[in-house]
Amino acid sequence: MALSRDPLVCILSASSLLVVLACTAPGNAVPSKPPEPFVPTLNLRPVTVSLGAGATQTFQAEINVQKGVHIPGSPVGWRVVEPGGGTITTAGLYTAPATPGIYHVQVRREDYKEVTAVATVTVK
Repeated sequence: MALSRDPLVCILSASSLLVVLACTAPGNAVPSKPPEPFVPTLNLRPVTVSLGAGATQTFQAEINVQKGVHIPGSPVGWRVVEPGGGTITTAGLYTAPATPGIYHVQVRREDYKEVTAVATVTVK
């Protein structure tokens, strides 16, 4: 490669060489993008159901877990919102009450208690 006697060309050539060296020199790698912050999620299925009095329905909750984090015990908690609106087990098995009406089953993450989901149950 022939060097130009023009000072501007020499400066540009030298700076270009420095950029190439900075990008390829060991230990000077461009840092990777920092990981995205963890966003807890909770999905509930089904979200609406119609049952007869005394009938049962299994609800399923699905959560995401942060890599490397272990949740001891049950990762979610269940409850029926309305008093007398039936019962639900720790496994998500709901039993409708004898009284017809509209009731709500709520599931909550135990590791992020502000993250909840609600299903509507119509008892006929």
